[in-house]
Amino acid sequence: MLSRSVGIASLPLDSLEAGLTTLNGKQTALQGLDTTFLTLQQSLNSLQSALSSSLLNSSLSTAGVVTANVQAGASAGAYTVEVLNLGAYSTALSVAGATPISDPSKTGIGAAGKFTLSVDGVDTAITPNSASLQDLASAINEQAGADVQASVVNVGSTNAPDYRLSLVSTSLGASAIDLKDSAGTDLISSSTQGALASYKVDGSSAVSSLTRSLTIAPGLTVNLVGQSAAGQPTAITVANSPTALAAAFSAFANSYNAAVDAVSQYHGTNGGALEGDSLIRTLSSVLSQLGSYNNGSPEGALANFGIAVDQTGHLSIDTSAFTTAANANFPELLSIIGTSSTGGFLQTAANLLSGLENASGGLIKSEETDVQTQITDQQNRISDEQSRVNQLQTSLTAQISKADAAIASLESQISYVTGLFAQYTGATNTQNNGLATL
Repeated sequence: MLSRSVGIASLPLDSLEAGLTTLNGKQTALQGLDTTFLTLQQSLNSLQSALSSSLLNSSLSTAGVVTANVQAGASAGAYTVEVLNLGAYSTALSVAGATPISDPSKTGIGAAGKFTLSVDGVDTAITPNSASLQDLASAINEQAGADVQASVVNVGSTNAPDYRLSLVSTSLGASAIDLKDSAGTDLISSSTQGALASYKVDGSSAVSSLTRSLTIAPGLTVNLVGQSAAGQPTAITVANSPTALAAAFSAFANSYNAAVDAVSQYHGTNGGALEGDSLIRTLSSVLSQLGSYNNGSPEGALANFGIAVDQTGHLSIDTSAFTTAANANFPELLSIIGTSSTGGFLQTAANLLSGLENASGGLIKSEETDVQTQITDQQNRISDEQSRVNQLQTSLTAQISKADAAIASLESQISYVTGLFAQYTGATNTQNNGLATL
């Protein structure tokens, strides 16, 4: 009786728990869609970044003379650079010790204490941690590294090492380098004067430079790596390149196709946790608008650049067609793509995806919040219902215990009465025999 009563009382609880399982499944499905569409939104941001920073590429007519680096702010154009002189850094080598230094970590040069480094007449006090040659080199790099770089070199053989201090200026040009110890002793045995680099841009007059890294136009940096043949400058062409843009569109297509697959599993009669949910229709509509985008005319469709949805609903990128079409009409491609703030595909896509993923009001986010609220309410109802069933079980158990006690009391009374009859009749002291004798 107790089990049957509790079972009947638990039927609403079973129904509530089944509902909670359904809600949890729906929440899991929504979270999966949320992750997928967030990835799609991030790939759109990458496409925007590629559009703003990776459209330009440089090409060189001659290898081994210069390298070019296109940065933000650059624009398409053609330039020539003729390297007249790569320039050189001034160098200096320390004097030999009284005996060759075989262990630069223990032995040094000059009198211990402070040293004075002079670069083009500007003195810098150098204080090493010890008298060793290695500590002297480290101290120079730490305390005068903007002017010279110091290193320890072996000018002897492997079997008979002779370690010296080598100093190299950090700028091209003729820099006078000198080093003295605390006693004023000159510690430089030989030095070589450097030279400035010189070059011409677009046939202009020669320009001298303290460095081999040159900015020859906004966003265009050139590094000198070799000397030009006389009168033969290197041509540098900066032009729009669809390569980076095609790669960004391919990444976007991968995220788009993942979203298509994620949404398709909830269509139809076997649509699982989100079967019949209006959100699925909305997501399908958003993907359809993205995949078939045009700016209002057939000529303004992404499909003209090899970006189209195939028969399976997946977005495909024909890289060859994209490159050919982009090179033929790059301005038209840029107009169709637009930006997230000024129009075109990027603005349309950004608005559509924001309508799904916006933290306040986005459709996916809102439905996740709504389902979570339902889950919380369902859990509270289950808790209340479980408490009611527990109370019923406790009450029934108490009532049955009282009934058991009453039955035990009656049985005790029957035994007592039967015993009395047995005493008067002389019959055996059993209930049946007592009643039979009576």
